[in-house]
Amino acid sequence: MTDLDAAEYEETPQDAEEPDAADDELDADEVAEQDSAAIWSRFGDSDLPALPKLAAVNRAAKAGVEAGLPPEFATALAHAAVDPSELRSLLRRPTRVNIAGGVIEAIDLDLYVPGLVPLPTNNRTMEKRVYPAAGADGYAGPLTGPRSPSGETATLWIEGEDVSHVQDETERAREFILANNPLRESIAARGIAMPVNVVFFELRHRDGEPSMPLLGTADGSSRITNAHYVLGLTDPQTHYHFPTNRDDYRRFIGSISEADPDALRPAARRRLIRQRNALITPARVFLRFTPTRGGYDYARAVNAFVGMLHVDPPRPWSQTGKLEAMAEAVLDVLRSADVLDDPVHDYLAGLLTPEQAEDEGLPVERDEQAAFVLSALLRERHRELVEQGIRDVTAKKSVSPGRRTDVIAELALRPTRSIATTLDAKDAERQRAERMRAAYLRCARLTRYATVEWKVTSRSPEKLLKAAVEELRADPTGSHADPSRWVNRLELAAVAQYHLTAWGGLRREAMGNTGADKRGPQQILEAMLGDEQGLRLLAQAIIDGRAGVQPRRVTESGDFQRGVRDEYGSWHEDPAGKPMPIEDEWLRYEVYATGTTLPRPVTPPNETPRMKAARLKSQIAQYIEQINLDVDELANVEEAQGGPLLDKEGWAKPNELLNHIMNTHSQISYWARVAERQMARSTG
Repeated sequence: MTDLDAAEYEETPQDAEEPDAADDELDADEVAEQDSAAIWSRFGDSDLPALPKLAAVNRAAKAGVEAGLPPEFATALAHAAVDPSELRSLLRRPTRVNIAGGVIEAIDLDLYVPGLVPLPTNNRTMEKRVYPAAGADGYAGPLTGPRSPSGETATLWIEGEDVSHVQDETERAREFILANNPLRESIAARGIAMPVNVVFFELRHRDGEPSMPLLGTADGSSRITNAHYVLGLTDPQTHYHFPTNRDDYRRFIGSISEADPDALRPAARRRLIRQRNALITPARVFLRFTPTRGGYDYARAVNAFVGMLHVDPPRPWSQTGKLEAMAEAVLDVLRSADVLDDPVHDYLAGLLTPEQAEDEGLPVERDEQAAFVLSALLRERHRELVEQGIRDVTAKKSVSPGRRTDVIAELALRPTRSIATTLDAKDAERQRAERMRAAYLRCARLTRYATVEWKVTSRSPEKLLKAAVEELRADPTGSHADPSRWVNRLELAAVAQYHLTAWGGLRREAMGNTGADKRGPQQILEAMLGDEQGLRLLAQAIIDGRAGVQPRRVTESGDFQRGVRDEYGSWHEDPAGKPMPIEDEWLRYEVYATGTTLPRPVTPPNETPRMKAARLKSQIAQYIEQINLDVDELANVEEAQGGPLLDKEGWAKPNELLNHIMNTHSQISYWARVAERQMARSTG
């Protein structure tokens, strides 16, 4: 089963405007030609299925209860079914589907789109969520869930503070999907062709309002959101009104399914045809989940199932969205394994406000908050659990160290990304938050973060610096085997890297054929931990970053390095000048220079064939790594109005480029098979 929220449809560049009364004056021959040429749907020109009689719906609901479904689930499903008699038959012979951690019983049938809602916690919208940890005024944070009881169950639940909170979050998700995955014109013209995956969930309210029993699309939310738009439905209608007023629900469906297009004027006829095409969707409905592995509940299994569809092809989420989905799975695994209690889990997930975090004795400074995530989740003893969570939502059998670290670092930046989302696209703080991501993720790959048991103590930068300097002086060469001799320096680095990456003091390494320094920012950070000037620079970065100014250079004794800036933007020392900023180029090429950088490698004299092959393979690996990094960065380029630029403009005519990539993939895959055969022969 795949999600083709975008691949299924060939979307038109702009959403067509709704026709008005003037359209009725179009020439009849022109209208007929447009209708026959432009419209195709699953039902063609034939009549839609008739609205089921209420007695048939009630019999189907009773059959659902007899099949072991909760009454609310059985009722919602019976009203959504296009053919209640088919539903009764399917309930007697569900399909068993193996998914992560258990078995799902499912049935396949047509459902009315007004009887479905997009799952309000759709991961596609993750990168635009505003979490409580951001401390942004006017934002209650995302809805909680989906969650479920342990053991065999048919029910998920999602919770909000109150009805207004739910409506705010569903509307935010709706706006994001309509802007970033616009399918409405295709659905209006052709309908939904591929099945959506449907689950039953309770929408709960912490203020005591009654729960709403709903059928939600765990996969296919973009299609249902766009179909609702075509039908003219709002979230309050689908989430609250229709489930409590079945008469209005049935009248709405009947107004479309029973209307005669030929009896309408041209504009009304076109509008009706669009709605007819959007009214019904094929669906796979998950009836119940039975766990077969410890630690898995229904919610975790569903998240894993959806992640397998989106984190890897065919229809991936954005790079941030993919890492966020993996981070959610990691937190679920750690909580299931009792590694995290509820307050720490919610803190790491960004679900605690700064005030709540302070009440729990947890850091509230944003730099310390990010460092806390690194210290808690990068530890080597958690490695297997972290990798298990990532594997839950990917098709990968193994997890690379880089991916594991990137997932954790992305989670560390969640509060920062949340507050940036609330700011104008041109706001300087938002721009810093967007620029820092690539370098911050690389800095988190500092090996000692995972191998040393360090923690965030919330000491002042001055006290932290003093402890770090004493630590360095006790072991200036770093030769002592005791890892505890690094705890203060690592805490200092983890907090400071937040500000250095935000202000450009540490940037992602250069790649390709240039003679530029190829060290990653984590290697520069490692070098800074080895001398007193580096430690003082880190402490100054914290002081300045918290004050909202660009981190400034200091000497080994702690004095500011002053200078003036020339017409080309370069800084030159001048005791009468102002404190100079910490810049990536200055750290790389002056303070922690490696010596003369090498240009692109040339063919060495007397190079053997094997030497040449090794050299070329190494170069190819570097090029591919650079492509991956550039694609990640390109995917996060946003236009001025917000939203990924490439998701709106696309990449025109990439066929030749794709052919090169496919040919390269084919050739390397062939060589990999040759190597496997040679290895088998040598060990046979």
